[in-house]
Amino acid sequence: MSRNGAPSRWRALQAALVGVAAGLVGVMVSRALFGPEAAPLGIVIGAAALASSTVLSWQLHGRRRPADSFGIPRTLRLRRRVHPVAWIGPVAGSIITLVAWAAVAHSSGSGWVQAVGALLGAFLLVGLVAPAWPARRARIACTAAPFDGRAGQALGLTFEVDRPVRLRGIFPGGRGHQAGGGQRGYRSVGLEVTPGRRGVLDAVVVEVASSAPFGLLWWARHVELPLPHLLHVAPRTGDPGERLTAADAAPGEAAPRVPAGIGEPRGIRPYAAGDPRRTVHWPATSHAGALMVRESERPTDDPVFVELVLPIDPAAAEAETERMMAAVSECLGRRQPVVLATRETSGRVVRPVADQVDLGRRLARAVAP
Repeated sequence: MSRNGAPSRWRALQAALVGVAAGLVGVMVSRALFGPEAAPLGIVIGAAALASSTVLSWQLHGRRRPADSFGIPRTLRLRRRVHPVAWIGPVAGSIITLVAWAAVAHSSGSGWVQAVGALLGAFLLVGLVAPAWPARRARIACTAAPFDGRAGQALGLTFEVDRPVRLRGIFPGGRGHQAGGGQRGYRSVGLEVTPGRRGVLDAVVVEVASSAPFGLLWWARHVELPLPHLLHVAPRTGDPGERLTAADAAPGEAAPRVPAGIGEPRGIRPYAAGDPRRTVHWPATSHAGALMVRESERPTDDPVFVELVLPIDPAAAEAETERMMAAVSECLGRRQPVVLATRETSGRVVRPVADQVDLGRRLARAVAP
């Protein structure tokens, strides 16, 4: 099965091609042992090989274990055992090469041609099988990672590997990078990954691959590596929607919110009920003949209270956090205090938002009720 649950057509095609190759080999072996009249026996052998390879392919695919980290989706299937990558081309090319060389050696009858064919077969066999060893035995650890990130933006991670292999981010996804250097000793490798959505990560999944020594075939496996510390991935900044404003929750008739009288002065206005006496501008009052007060840039001391309730659907929850990221960021840009209420795995959290970093971490930890 693929990650989204749909059948993998490419995997079925691989199984079918393996069965066809096994069937051809069966026909050749049956003709060589029992003569040309035994061709139907080879067809039966090929059909059995096709069925067995298909069943074995799907069984091995179904044994992939889910991730162990709480930050890695359970739907992500990890191939922890070493496996060949894009193996049809190299294997088919090697078989065709050996068959062609065998035909040349059989027709010529020269001993040196047969000796070269044997060396060629050994070279191809080693090139196809040997890379599985370094891919399986490679030791890797994540040594450095940022504390905060943003969905859709690249993050830099640092790994240490004990041999020259290729690393590629699986979750979060990223481009491959070759760990160069000598054959012995650890070497530091930088890898860029791009989180697709918000969340809190305590581990990442990378693909460790090798094609040593001849570069004929890549063998790879997935490795889940713990991070040195938690990585908070904030949501993207979406459409803020309706502007957030402070609401008066007092019962009955309450006085309207008035400027706090702090911050940079913006101008002079007539006195309104509730204005503090320290904001009275006496020169303007004597000139206008009525009480005038100073008006400040900061609109109010009263915080905006925001209750974030995420829906169960992951896509809808992601969209809601993106909207909240934009709306609260707009308030912080106006120096408007915000009290954010969210639900985390530990329970309901209600406290003021300190800055953009604190907002990103709060939204990264938010979960649906």
